[in-house]
Parts: sequence; C-alpha cells; structure tokens
Amino acid sequence: MTQQPTPPVPPAGAPQVTPAAPPVAPQKNAVGLVAVITSAVGFIFACIPGALIVGWILLPVGFILGIVAVTRKGQKKGAGVAAIILSVVGTIVGVIVFLGMAAGALSDALDEGAGGDTTVVTDDGTQGSSERDENTSDSTTDKDAGVVGTRDNPAAFGDVVENDNWAISVTGFNADANDEVADANQFNDVASDGTQWVTADVAATYSGAETGNVFELSFNYVTAEGTVIGMYDSSASGLEPEFDGFAELYEGGSEDGKIAFLVPDSVDGLIRITPGLFADDTFFALPTE
Repeated sequence: MTQQPTPPVPPAGAPQVTPAAPPVAPQKNAVGLVAVITSAVGFIFACIPGALIVGWILLPVGFILGIVAVTRKGQKKGAGVAAIILSVVGTIVGVIVFLGMAAGALSDALDEGAGGDTTVVTDDGTQGSSERDENTSDSTTDKDAGVVGTRDNPAAFGDVVENDNWAISVTGFNADANDEVADANQFNDVASDGTQWVTADVAATYSGAETGNVFELSFNYVTAEGTVIGMYDSSASGLEPEFDGFAELYEGGSEDGKIAFLVPDSVDGLIRITPGLFADDTFFALPTE
C-alpha cells in the first residue's frame, strides 16, 4: 500500500490559512409567513364593502411585518416581499372600494334630498312628468313629450307639484298687494316706481320619513325676461296668515300661508317651486283672472 505524502510544513512565521466555512442556507422566516397571511386576509376584507374597516386594520399591520421580515438576517425574504406587495395593492383596492361606497352614499343622499321623481297633478287628477329631458329645448317638444312644469310649458295655477316627500300648491294670488304688505308691517319695504308687491297663498304637505323642514323648499318669482326674485329679497313680514319658511313637519303635517315678492309692475312672470334641496324646479302660470 502506497503511503500518501505528508504535506509540507509552512515555515515559521507564515500566516495560517483557515479553510472557508461552507455557506449556510437561509432559515425559514416566521415573521414573513405571518406578514403574508395578514396582508392576504386584509386584501380580501378590503374588497368587501361591509368589512372594509377590517382590511384597513390588517393591511398596515401586514406592511409593517413585511418590512420587519425582509430586514431579518439569515432568513428568507420572499414572504416579506410578498406581504409588502399584497398590502400596497390591497390598500389601493380598498381606496377604490371606499370611493365607490362614498359615491353610492352621496347618490342616495341626493336622491333622498330630491325626494324622487317630481310630478304635477292637475285639477282632474291626471299626472304629468315635470322631468325635462336634457335633449329637449323648445316648448313644442316639451308639450308633445308631456313635460309639464317647465318654463316653456308651465303648470296651470292650482295644480299640485309632488314627489316622495312633498306636495305643494299655490292656492291664491294677489297681483296688487301694495296695501296688503304696507298694512302688515310699517317697516316692510315700499314698492318704488315700476315695481309692486304680489302675494301668493301656498300650501305644503310633508309625506316623507321622520321629519322634514319647509326650509328645504324654494319659492321664487321669475319675470318674463328671466330674472329670478326670491321671497326674501325684500322685506315683507306680518302677512296673515304668514307662511313659516322654517316649520318642521312630521308625515302628514302641512304648512300654508302667504309669501310675497316685490316684482316689476307688469306682473307677467311665473312662480317657480323647488320641492326639495336637490329636486327639479317646477314653474306655475299666474291666474288669468
């Protein structure tokens, strides 16, 4: 048997060479595993509108744990990176879901404020839509389409405009109310040359849920030239009975009384009623007598 040669002995004082240690395989990263599970669950909840808040809680936790996981030495980084990506993407998805929910809530609030579709009920009980098609513009088209209550095709005096929350009508009109306004309160504005006071008797009945406030309604006089005159543009208090513009009503409750406008003495305009904060305007012709 041949004997192996003995390796030479390094001379005295020579540096000692230490054999390189074999590479150590990265260990499992428990923090990364927890992070990716947390982020994944948060991502799922972020896609569910009713559980969105849970996603908002879990996603930041998964993101922080993911950062901790990728900074741990000697441990696998993949799970931590995946957790960070999932948490970022999940947050973006959550924002989109939240915006969709907010848009839906706003739309519902606007619909509730508008009180639904507005219709005009005539003296004979028939109904006509007061919703104007955005594609129509002239009075002939409006009349042919059955659109009642527009400026071109106003509702008749005495008709009722209603929606899910309100039913409103103009029951009386005084085209020469200078004396009536002057007698109501000595501090009321006096009609100057070319203008005069007119008064209208209006009645509003609430039919919505919980309570409604007359403040939601709007009453205006629109001149033939298109100028809008509000009931509070000039002072006319003390009319009997006076319409309370801030009355709170429960379902079935009503408020009626007089409102006044200081208008051009031609008195050839229309009365415009808006039955809700976001409802459509409805125009009424003045009485012919």
